[in-house]
Amino acid sequence: MAGLNITELSDFTGGLNFRADQFQLSSFQSPDMLNVEIDPRGGVFSRGGMHRLNTTQVSGTWNPHRLYAYQATTPYLLLANDNKVLKSTGGNFTALQWDDSGTPTDVESDGLHGACIAQWGDVVYIATGSEADNGGYYWKYSDAYATPLTASGTNPHDWQTSPDATQRKMPSCEHLLVHANKLFAAHTNEAGVEYPNRLRWSLENAPENWDEDDYIDIEAGGVGIRGMAVVGGQMVVFKPSAVYILFGYSTANFQVVELTNQVGVFNHDQIAPTEDGVYFYSHNNGLYYYNGSSLQYLFDNLKPALDLNYINPTSHEKLSVSYVGRRIWISAPFSRITTVTDPTVNFVLDPSIRGGVYTQFATADGFGLVGGCNWTDANENDFRLLCHPTEGWVLKVDLYNEEQDDIDGTPEAFTSYYKTRWFDGGSYMQKKMFRRPDFVIKESVSNQAITVKVYRDFVEGENNESKIFDIVQTVATTSLVWGVGNWGEDWASGAISSTVKAGRNLGLARAVQLEFIGPASQAWGVNSIGFKYQARRIKG
Repeated sequence: MAGLNITELSDFTGGLNFRADQFQLSSFQSPDMLNVEIDPRGGVFSRGGMHRLNTTQVSGTWNPHRLYAYQATTPYLLLANDNKVLKSTGGNFTALQWDDSGTPTDVESDGLHGACIAQWGDVVYIATGSEADNGGYYWKYSDAYATPLTASGTNPHDWQTSPDATQRKMPSCEHLLVHANKLFAAHTNEAGVEYPNRLRWSLENAPENWDEDDYIDIEAGGVGIRGMAVVGGQMVVFKPSAVYILFGYSTANFQVVELTNQVGVFNHDQIAPTEDGVYFYSHNNGLYYYNGSSLQYLFDNLKPALDLNYINPTSHEKLSVSYVGRRIWISAPFSRITTVTDPTVNFVLDPSIRGGVYTQFATADGFGLVGGCNWTDANENDFRLLCHPTEGWVLKVDLYNEEQDDIDGTPEAFTSYYKTRWFDGGSYMQKKMFRRPDFVIKESVSNQAITVKVYRDFVEGENNESKIFDIVQTVATTSLVWGVGNWGEDWASGAISSTVKAGRNLGLARAVQLEFIGPASQAWGVNSIGFKYQARRIKG
């Protein structure tokens, strides 16, 4: 047909971008998307399901802080929940207890943001807060009960100057970390005096022996050390409005250097160490990354969510940062239309695509997950786990062979959609007749219909679509043999075949925007969009 222009869009790797000005969006970015993954080779597809790990809901107060992977001969999953420490070998959770003269008692934490757990060899040490009566706990996977430790700085023998196995002590503290063959404790209480800015370390290879003189007070950067991480042999120390680096490996050469005095963290739930660096969330600023040499800001594309208070600034303590499945999951109390206090979405950063791009996930019941970790059970099954923020469930995520969420035992469909940027054919001034677009759609194991909403001339939002139609897809009968290709695994890898489908005429417009809404309880995906249009003359 004479004068017919064709433009293909097959690169969706720019991810989510909340910039208000649509002209700033690249063709491969989206102003809005939910529960879809980005294929780094092109296209988008619906995320995997989220299913509960524990079949019995955790009873009592549910206020999850963080999951800890305790990888020992018998692997355990430990959960700092409210003022308790819970344990699981891959099923339901029970309270970790200590035995008080024949009366088992739950380990309780007075920590400001839950217990903090550090693994040393095949045992764990548990900090239960600077206000705790003891110095925390020691637990080995083979022990029936945890062992309370005496608080350092109390009788008998207040401190140790050389290793002494009979003196099992640890400072009462908020944070623990293993580094340089020592156990570090931060925000301590010593003989009834609180030292929120104090960083202490144990004797060499002696996590239960502590010298009175082995500490540094970091006074600047606000009140209280809020967390620690190790990056490339450096210890990173977080305060409310500053970040510091501890260089060195022994008492003789430890040195504190300021990384920044402009940003910090609220609590240790907002810090996510990885094998390459550490990610952390700074209130009203967003996500940062430190790789051992430089500090990077990673929240540019989502910054309007902070500027416009879509992320509730008064609920910043509900923000959680997790490293799960080699991606960063940020839980946020996010809404464009109302004020919410609980996390409603996860902004998921994939560092492997274009240096880091975001997608947006939410559970079928409308929440963002918190406090996650990667964990391997005794049968060497790998799990990607996060906690539901309001109900006592730990959820397995990225289950690409599951098309629904199963949070409480009842499978439930989740909403998924992808919205394109505005397409104007190179000029919004010129009207065009948009013909039937072509779509390359991922094959499906069952009949399905992907709904397409069409918006025109920069008028968008609910109920402003100019046209709605379905891309109807029927099961292939000759090109694929269903049940032979490991559908769930191949779907995630993008190896499943695709098919070309034609849409309907989009009509006369200066610019168009398409929103793809996935079918309920079915995996779906779009690999490419082919726009066809004829430009009209411009009148003076």
